[in-house]
Amino acid sequence: MSEKKLSRRDFLKGALAGSAAVALGSVTGAAAFAEEKGIYTPGTYSASAEGMGKVVVTATFDANSILSVELDVSGETPTIGQAAKEDLVRQVLDAQSPEIDGVTGATITSTAVRQALKNCIAQAKGETVDSGSVKPQVASDGAFVLTDITADDINASAVILEPITDFAEEITVDVVVCGAGAAGVPAAVRALDLGATVAVLQKEAVAVSQGNCSSCIVKSESTEAGLKKWLTFATAVNCWRNNRKLLEAYVDRSEEAIRFLVAKGGLTEENEWKNEKTGVSIYQYSNDPFTGVKHDGTQTYDFGEDTVAIYGPWFGPKPNNYGTLVSGILKDAQEEYGDKLQVFFSTPVVQLLKDADGSVVGCVGQNADGKFIKVNAKSVILATGAYENNATMVRRFCPDIENFDKKVVHRTGDGNILAIEAGGVMEPVAHSRVMHDFDAGLMWDEPPFLTLNMEGKRFIDEEVDMAYISNALRWQPWFKGENMDPEHQETGSAGWYCQIYDNDYMSYAVAGVPDFVMARYLKEEDPSLHVSVFPELIDTFRADTIEELAEKLGLPVEATVESLKRYNELCDKGEDLDFGKPSKYLHKIEHAPFWGTRRHIRCSSITAGVLTDEFGRVVTEKGEVIKGLYAAGNLGGQFFGAPDYPFFHPGLSLGHAVTFGYIAGEHAAQNK
Repeated sequence: MSEKKLSRRDFLKGALAGSAAVALGSVTGAAAFAEEKGIYTPGTYSASAEGMGKVVVTATFDANSILSVELDVSGETPTIGQAAKEDLVRQVLDAQSPEIDGVTGATITSTAVRQALKNCIAQAKGETVDSGSVKPQVASDGAFVLTDITADDINASAVILEPITDFAEEITVDVVVCGAGAAGVPAAVRALDLGATVAVLQKEAVAVSQGNCSSCIVKSESTEAGLKKWLTFATAVNCWRNNRKLLEAYVDRSEEAIRFLVAKGGLTEENEWKNEKTGVSIYQYSNDPFTGVKHDGTQTYDFGEDTVAIYGPWFGPKPNNYGTLVSGILKDAQEEYGDKLQVFFSTPVVQLLKDADGSVVGCVGQNADGKFIKVNAKSVILATGAYENNATMVRRFCPDIENFDKKVVHRTGDGNILAIEAGGVMEPVAHSRVMHDFDAGLMWDEPPFLTLNMEGKRFIDEEVDMAYISNALRWQPWFKGENMDPEHQETGSAGWYCQIYDNDYMSYAVAGVPDFVMARYLKEEDPSLHVSVFPELIDTFRADTIEELAEKLGLPVEATVESLKRYNELCDKGEDLDFGKPSKYLHKIEHAPFWGTRRHIRCSSITAGVLTDEFGRVVTEKGEVIKGLYAAGNLGGQFFGAPDYPFFHPGLSLGHAVTFGYIAGEHAAQNK
């Protein structure tokens, strides 16, 4: 099996421009070990690599063999990576090398074990283990390759840079889509509709997406001036750093794309917008038009009498979501298109295939058995998501979220790395990130509610929108709670705070919700009430005293009581002398029962990737199109541009993903 060898030659498009670099310690099979004597310095060596969490391999050697292996896979998924532990140990001892088959379904853990063992062997042989930054290298044509990508980035991804030549299967299609999510599925189905043959490589065992709302602009019901004003507002809330051509493409094509998705999802007026087979329905809408004065928490814009009409269906309800929708669409497409569509689950894309001129002519996937599948294609659409789960990429490109939990898994920057290796470039500005919590409790943006950090202390004017509160939480105490990602299990994470209000909240909440609806989110009360929620994520409590409520929320009782006392004093004064909250939002908390929600702000996605044009084609730093290569969804940009994803337009993140998946699929099919 081919491995990721991080030698200098991996980073060059053409011939080497200098002397050979030191490799990471490639090893051969068991037969070679038997022929060579004294190849190891006896002892015990440890090394780690990134799987779902950190995987640690501790190997004991004599002069010529691996005597024993211990694996620490405590950070891996219990039913997958942890369950594979004994099998992986057996394979290593049998192979006496990293050249193991791995365990079906535990591809990421298996890859981490291979990499960590390789480093143990390098130590035992006295070789240098290079896990530091890889300097940009210059190829014979003078081009830079893998700029700003390091060895650690690649080790955490599914990407293999060493040329792969041994294939278990080879197919030829017009278009290959890498990723089956909010962008990948529309791309594949649109290409199929236009007569293309399509292959889909999906890293997970099923189609995956998250969120519930996507939206589009309805041009026919909008004023021409209003559309231009929307473009200006959308640019302003993104710090004037996005690509206007991409915004114009969204304005022109988003309605077509979203209505295409609704139709493919089997949602019609005749079935009352519910697909009985998948269980997905359109259960509400965010259709409020842009007209008059609009405010997003950072910017205010006056549309005057002009109008921009919005169509924003919500797909669900929870626990059904966008993932349920696109999974059903892909299954229907397999039935409808037959042999024209080939889908490979548990098969991440690991390499791009290129012609001598740099054109992309296909890709390679690696299935759960470690076997390679070669896909020849006229166009490759990368829709693999962003890089939230690649720690070193986060530290470099989006450091604000490093100490926050991540809501997703397996987003390891595979598409970013592959696109850059082909000549693309990351968005050269601070990367936008979606930080929120819509699951712990209702009424997430309620300025009246007292907000405390996890030490029971008030820290902010509560008028700040939840979309931007993560910036203030960077300076607040960390907390260990439920649903933390593997990276922060031991340390705790940033992003936790509590909202507290009393039983009179309906009289002062901006968008009051009756208590029988709020009860859906009550963690400790009747589970039968937990409908249209993710039960494992709800975190709202009700108590007869503040002391009891503080204990349920995990807050220090004394500090919480003192903070409440001070807040009520300010309410009596009618003036917030601590943080300046407008007096109209000052409401005493005094009537039991008392309510509290423990918010867990996490990163849902990084809405930034590699530069593309308005058709989704990946471009170089100079704006030149890389023939045959597209990127869509969170991987394709620069549609946004502000450090914070702007919540000025509901459903824009998913709407953008669907729209550019649709556009890329169409363009690739028409250029087959």
